[in-house]
Amino acid sequence: MWRNTGQPVRIFMLDARACLPIVCAAVYWSWPTLYIGVIGFAFFAIISFAGLTLPALGRMIRRWLVGGTRTAVPVWKRRRLA
Repeated sequence: MWRNTGQPVRIFMLDARACLPIVCAAVYWSWPTLYIGVIGFAFFAIISFAGLTLPALGRMIRRWLVGGTRTAVPVWKRRRLA
């Protein structure tokens, strides 16, 4: 019963966060919100296809911007192969 509680919520095969732009477009119906909803849905579909979630994508972008050196962490506490 509890084994999937750490898994991301999915609706069919897509992350549940991808449905938020479509719901916003359905609530406030206009062409610009429909375009934003479709673009948001496509963005979430692409990162889901790559095997990422939104928090994991944020961590990956932060890692790319900051780099691999963690200067505030002492040498003996640094992760070697991360």
